[in-house]
Amino acid sequence: MDNQRGAPTSGRRRSPFSRSHSSRTPDTDDDSENSRCPSPLITVDSGYRVDPFVRYPVARASTGVRLMADYYVQVWAPQQALAFSVQSGRNALLALVLPLAFQNPMLFEATIAMTRAAWVLRRGSEPFADKMLLRHRGVALRELRDSLMAPERLDPDLVLLTMSTLVTLNYMINDLESFEIHLRALENVLASSEPRDDTGIKSFVRGRTLAFGVLASFLQANQPSYANRINEKGHRISTLTYPGHPFLPDLCAVVAKLPEGFAEVALSRSIAIEVISFVVKLTELVNWLASSQHEREAQPKPDMTMQRAIYDLQCLSALSLTPIEVQISRALLAFCLHLYNDMSFHIPLARPLRPLLETFNAYTGNARDPWLHRCLYWCAIVTASAWDTQIDASPEQHLVLDSLVDKLPEATSWDDTEELMRRFLWHDRLADEWEICWRAASFRKRRQRRGASQLPLAPYMLIEGMQHSEGSSSDDHFWESV
Repeated sequence: MDNQRGAPTSGRRRSPFSRSHSSRTPDTDDDSENSRCPSPLITVDSGYRVDPFVRYPVARASTGVRLMADYYVQVWAPQQALAFSVQSGRNALLALVLPLAFQNPMLFEATIAMTRAAWVLRRGSEPFADKMLLRHRGVALRELRDSLMAPERLDPDLVLLTMSTLVTLNYMINDLESFEIHLRALENVLASSEPRDDTGIKSFVRGRTLAFGVLASFLQANQPSYANRINEKGHRISTLTYPGHPFLPDLCAVVAKLPEGFAEVALSRSIAIEVISFVVKLTELVNWLASSQHEREAQPKPDMTMQRAIYDLQCLSALSLTPIEVQISRALLAFCLHLYNDMSFHIPLARPLRPLLETFNAYTGNARDPWLHRCLYWCAIVTASAWDTQIDASPEQHLVLDSLVDKLPEATSWDDTEELMRRFLWHDRLADEWEICWRAASFRKRRQRRGASQLPLAPYMLIEGMQHSEGSSSDDHFWESV
């Protein structure tokens, strides 16, 4: 048996793509067959455990619990690796959170529930129908309540981490009421703590609390209520004005600051002047973020911030837009969320990205102009890659992207695609994920031309294969996975 991580072995009991497996849903208890396959790339029994002799802080650690702990170590934590750094450079989730979780049953139960939620959502199942998730969540809530009411207070770090984990869980499963209660409670606890008592744990929790505050408006029904609390001046888009030919000199000067691809769109008079100005400010911000630390210190800080861009794009989405503006605004929001998350907190983004993806894929326009094809291609890759890289994202088809890959001459190679992407907004941090997205779409195109059925899981397998592989190429894992 080959014990190399990521390599196929004969010890695997059942292929996760088998018909008998795919027809079942993870709604049973800890020891269900569904719990026995926490990752499509699991290689050997107990092969994902950091320490096979680890002591769990619960009376009975069932098979499902042990495999969810493995999934946290090998799938969840690595995808959150850049969330925060500690001085040693290790993954904060493994260096700070996991050791405490293995010592405290309250934090452990919350961690298992959150991991199970990610696992269930990744497979497109209903989290509130999963008995294991609900049971461990209930135990964690009960132990948190008991610890807060106990005469002897528990270690504050354990309480903060448990509350932060439950906030993450409630956000992922879209439990709005519980999410808001835990988020407000967490903000109050952090506000009441002494600055001199600030530890690595408190910094970790404070960062995640800030990130969830920024993204909380996505849990509101069609109304970015959190954005309305911001009273800053500038950048807010409330009305749209469309230019006519010839462009005024001032507008020409603004269009000249756009990336080449967006400038083509602007010259077609398909997007409003306010949208053009917003994209210019966002471009300045992205270029500033892409520069080195030394270059950033020598340049004036842009007027726009990434949080501000996210708020404004939410407000823009509520206006009456042209079809291309709808696609651009959804793609820009996916781009901002993806980049902001990658550069800061790494929290699950499937919840805010799902309506963007659904709206984007609902596009039925018959684009004829080459500039429109190129713009939609950039939008499609940005939106699809933002979704595919999320730990809590279910397999989805990317209809617009697949259609464009089959039509555009630039889609025949990654070099040509990269050149096109650089004509719009580009950031090196996301380049690898965009290339993975393109390779998955190209594979689907070749598979369809051979007359085979589509495989929506392909980008997931490619991403996880690249993360877990050691000593083998990502292309090998991609082809082995399918």
